[in-house]
Amino acid sequence: MRKQLRALSSLLFISTMALAWMGCSDFRGYSDCNRCYYDAASVRSNSCCEAICPENDTCGPCQQQVIASDITCDGVQVIARQPHMCLMGDQYCMDLCVCACRDVCDVTLSTTLPDGVQFVKSDPEAFQDGQHLVWSVGHLKAGCCENIRIHLRCEREGCLEACFCVSATPVAFCTIVCAKPVLWCNKCGPEEACPGDCLNYCITVGNKGSCTAYDVHVIDNLPDGLEHVSGLNTLTFKLGDIPPCGQKTLNLCLKACKRGKVTNSIIVNACNADQTSCDWTTTVCKYCCSVTKEGPREVRVGQNADYQIVVTNIGDRPLTDLCVVDCAPNGTSIVSANGATISGNRAVWKIDELRQGEDVSLPLTLTTCTPGYYCNTVNVSNCQGACCCAECPCRWRGTPALNVCVKDLEDPICVGDNTSYRISVVNQGSEPDENVRVVVRFPREVVPVSAVGASPGQVSGQTVTFAPYSPLSPRHTLEYRVDARAKERGDARIKVEVMSDSITTPIVQEESTIVN
Repeated sequence: MRKQLRALSSLLFISTMALAWMGCSDFRGYSDCNRCYYDAASVRSNSCCEAICPENDTCGPCQQQVIASDITCDGVQVIARQPHMCLMGDQYCMDLCVCACRDVCDVTLSTTLPDGVQFVKSDPEAFQDGQHLVWSVGHLKAGCCENIRIHLRCEREGCLEACFCVSATPVAFCTIVCAKPVLWCNKCGPEEACPGDCLNYCITVGNKGSCTAYDVHVIDNLPDGLEHVSGLNTLTFKLGDIPPCGQKTLNLCLKACKRGKVTNSIIVNACNADQTSCDWTTTVCKYCCSVTKEGPREVRVGQNADYQIVVTNIGDRPLTDLCVVDCAPNGTSIVSANGATISGNRAVWKIDELRQGEDVSLPLTLTTCTPGYYCNTVNVSNCQGACCCAECPCRWRGTPALNVCVKDLEDPICVGDNTSYRISVVNQGSEPDENVRVVVRFPREVVPVSAVGASPGQVSGQTVTFAPYSPLSPRHTLEYRVDARAKERGDARIKVEVMSDSITTPIVQEESTIVN
């Protein structure tokens, strides 16, 4: 009797759901995106609105079978999913997925809940009027979807159906791109110089707009006090086109011919962009200094690199309160700096006065344990604003580290049997090694027969010598093999010796082979 009641209930549920969905649409198949389609038996395991039931969710048991229905109307498809069964008094979730088959606007989804189903909440929030719920989805692009989750509570037994209706207005779009190029420029050069010096300016012109700036050109009207090698007072440079987010650089050399502050301004124009300008001011004076820094170009890690810093007053007036700052590169450390105050990686010398033509030498010693290319920089400042700097690059070489491994392939062996010895040489250091040489010495119990490997091998009596190999890069392995024959009984100790340009004392590795 219970089985018959269950079968009758399922039949009534399927019939009622079909009638409910047919109330929203009179069409049984697709004709175009503006007609309605309904498939009450579809179950989609990978659809966009697959039911989600996280831990501790109030939507009821996750193990219930999920059923799905969908409808397509006015170019919009709605897929509904909910549990197959819910216990009276429990909450359950209904998940809706609203997808656009084409561009639509004014998308509205509504439903009327049956008696016995109480609305708890929804995400997004619905407009509620009793048992009637409405969601205004708005505009949807073709292929876009909107997910809605409804939390409901079952309050009476029986098959409870909810009818969903959807409506939308198909739309078409016509797009135009509105763009504008926006030019910017930056000019930089020396802050101070002496009369007769060449002032090197770096002019950068860029486009921060949304389209290409065409026929960009730079106009430089030279002020009194600056001269160009061409003798012209107005210089024009054509930069061509500059795309959005692009930039171009122009280098300009002018000669300072007059003392004082000289402001050099440039104007940047384009055929389709507004004009922009920038300038740079240089003080031409006789307060000048120079600094040089000399040191080794290459040092092995762990050793010291000695630098000599020379600060010279090349102007015609004294410089006072000089501050010489040397910043050691990251990865290096200062060992000593006579006369300086050392703080971390900074060495600071204070010089009260430096007269015209006078110079001062400052020693500095650096070291590091990390291989790499480091550039050490020194900066000089003073009360007169005559600043200068210098740098000295140095390559800190690592150390090669060879490791040797020898292994016999057959052990023990009998007199007259053959065996082979495999030799591996690996550079575990951080620098290449040169002229890696391998020598294998055999005792009287075993006689070498042949040798092959990364370099040619030569058998001479009881000694096998392999030709030098260069270079052996870091983390690179050389493989050698020596075939031998047992001659006498005993414990044969085969010795492998490895030498290179960095290893003058041979690395010796032994391998024991028992000859029965």
